[in-house]
Amino acid sequence: MNEDNNNTRNQPPQQTEIPEFLQGDNWFQEDTAALYLDFTKPYKPPRWTLSHDGVPFAKLGDLHVISGKAGHGKTALMSQFMACLLSGSFGHLKSELKEDAVVLYIDTEQSEDDTIAIKNRVCMLAGIPLDQPNDRFKVVRLRETELAAERWRQILKVIWEVRPTVCFLDGMLDIVEDYNDQKLCQPIIRKCMKLVTHYDMSMWCVLHENPMADKMVGTLGSITQRKVTEVFAVRKHKHEKDKFPNMPDIFFEVIQPKARGRDQDEWCFEVLSAESWGVPVELDDNGRVNDPEERRQREFISEANERFSKLAWTSSGISRSDLDSALIKQGVTSTRRRVDLINIALEKGIIYKTGEKQRPKYHFNGLNKELPNDQAGDLPFDRPDGEPAPY
Repeated sequence: MNEDNNNTRNQPPQQTEIPEFLQGDNWFQEDTAALYLDFTKPYKPPRWTLSHDGVPFAKLGDLHVISGKAGHGKTALMSQFMACLLSGSFGHLKSELKEDAVVLYIDTEQSEDDTIAIKNRVCMLAGIPLDQPNDRFKVVRLRETELAAERWRQILKVIWEVRPTVCFLDGMLDIVEDYNDQKLCQPIIRKCMKLVTHYDMSMWCVLHENPMADKMVGTLGSITQRKVTEVFAVRKHKHEKDKFPNMPDIFFEVIQPKARGRDQDEWCFEVLSAESWGVPVELDDNGRVNDPEERRQREFISEANERFSKLAWTSSGISRSDLDSALIKQGVTSTRRRVDLINIALEKGIIYKTGEKQRPKYHFNGLNKELPNDQAGDLPFDRPDGEPAPY
């Protein structure tokens, strides 16, 4: 078959008659050539950004939602997602990206101090410095911008400047003047869908739920629910021992009301301290949660292992002042907490000491012996004692 005949077969059939009842819709002059799917294009498997217990979710090029009532842990869950993308893992969460993610957090409603607190928590969870500019983590505040249309223009400009891998928009209600106006809401959602496709990024939108129902607020919530690929909802449970006898007094439940990919099992987390902001709740073989003090101890040990694993260890070891400086860079400003982290790490064999008693050298062994010290490389330069460590 020649090429001309083949091209003819790929064209829609030519119609000669225009139905009389459709003549007033001004459709006949529409150019539809670009709308037909090219059958020669290969299928591209989804490129996931995150997974939980090995089940992937949140594709690049798609729109997703975190929903929940006020104070029910939406920001805590979002912070866990951001920390995971920046550090590679957090709890049962894992980054599925082959390259380093660039994370953009857009806050539309918090005060500056509250936004700083969220930024600090993400940095602490990810083990990155709190007080240094970071090319992979950008935070933008829009609270002072009065008009929703202007906020939307600012969002578009910031995304164009940063080109994030994953963008978190907190919150969605602030980019429309009336979240019950379908004529305003529908175009915004469509533009968001075009935006993520064009930049091949993943975008998370935070949406409030109605106080008396587990539904996202307004027409905006209804349209968003239908258009996004997945919704994660957070539910706070407080003093519900009659309903959840084996769970902590206060915990947060994460459910997935909508998924176009694989379904996620529900999971729970609790907030034990400002530093943790999302400790997974795990049941023992008898279906009971361990004692709160035991959970705090396990989390503290896990935190020590996570923090020390991120240091620039050398085969010759590093000094106590190096340990202290590195923890300060990670946001551990309390002297007492730094001492406790070092002591628990020594007690559990995460780190160990060699050399003179007055000037010992510290080495990393890992909670699960994941990085034996003799496999670590030396620094590519000499550094005199007392010089700040390059963390």
